[in-house]
Amino acid sequence: MAKKSKNTKKSRFGNPAKAAADAAAKTEARSAADARLDRAMTALSSGFVDWLEAQSRPDTSIDVSLAILDDFFDMYRIIEPHADPTNLVPEAVYEVMDVTADANPLGVLTLRSGVNDYVSYLAQASLWTGTPEDLAAVRAELVRTDAPETLDGAHLTDADGPDGGDFEFADIFIPELSPEDLVAAAQHSPLWLNTLALLDWVGDGRELGPDGKITDQEQAAAVISHSGFKRFTNAQNNNTAGQHGADRLAFYWEMLAANSIITVADNKICVADGAPQQDDTDDIAHTMSNLLGYYVFSVILADAVDDDLEDWQNAMAGWLSSAASATPPAAAVLLHALEEPEEDPAAYYTAEYIARWAEEGLVTLDEHLLVPPAWRADVYDILHDDFPIQAVGPGAEAGQ
Repeated sequence: MAKKSKNTKKSRFGNPAKAAADAAAKTEARSAADARLDRAMTALSSGFVDWLEAQSRPDTSIDVSLAILDDFFDMYRIIEPHADPTNLVPEAVYEVMDVTADANPLGVLTLRSGVNDYVSYLAQASLWTGTPEDLAAVRAELVRTDAPETLDGAHLTDADGPDGGDFEFADIFIPELSPEDLVAAAQHSPLWLNTLALLDWVGDGRELGPDGKITDQEQAAAVISHSGFKRFTNAQNNNTAGQHGADRLAFYWEMLAANSIITVADNKICVADGAPQQDDTDDIAHTMSNLLGYYVFSVILADAVDDDLEDWQNAMAGWLSSAASATPPAAAVLLHALEEPEEDPAAYYTAEYIARWAEEGLVTLDEHLLVPPAWRADVYDILHDDFPIQAVGPGAEAGQ
């Protein structure tokens, strides 16, 4: 009889045959649980799609919502192996959100918003099978208005890790709009309305003082009265209305001069030949595109905080591209930071900066942070050369 080799190692799993059988049983059980979850989600998805359509969600947005649910349950089922999609375990939902926030602070906002839609559907359709207490706990997590630990000030202003190198930017969704749609959007934009108000105020020219500035600064600043964000809160370093108005006016002068809309002649600031013709729709669209491009460049590519230029640019471009995507992020964390500035000064600074975008109409800041459809092509044109951002949607396809 051949001798057993002395080098034969004892399996660290004990009896190899028993270990193999146990592993097979676990795999079979896991596969069965996954199959049950998949069947349940297939049965639920048609009703969820109908619910989203009833809210006038576009097809692309619905597709993204379903993809978000797939991503969520791919993580959730690891934490909760016997997952019931109509009875989510609050602790498991918390853990999914925390893990996502660690990997991508912006991504967790989209994930929260998408899963919140799904849970709202379950509740409204009387399909939730868990306890009312669990439903309340899950919803509280998905619509939290407190800045979560992984969305503190540092994360709000960081892209993805300290260097922002691995950050994944959202695709910008561009709908197909008519020229009339674009002109109508321009004519209602604070950026456009304030420009016209300033040009009307300048009239035949306004005298400059010895310092080269308008002598009537306060009156000029008061002209810029149009705002897309009435809840705007002043930054800590610009905490007076007068200072904020002066800063805003200085930016408008700079923007209009850079676009050859105003000029200086004979110690006067005057309306330039390049000023838009208000009865020319092509000129309105062209001028608004230039103004918007200059504004995006100024607030994303030519601005920074504490000299940390690359991280700041990545973070701000991430917020803006996410706001222009098919699934814009919930605005709760930003609004909370604005309402409670002393709770987290760093988060407040970021939220206040984004609120300035809303003030000029680059975004709306309500239930979600949203770039209006009319501006998305311009946002993409400005950002895509400097950031790995893609354009999707019928408007992007039409422009190719």
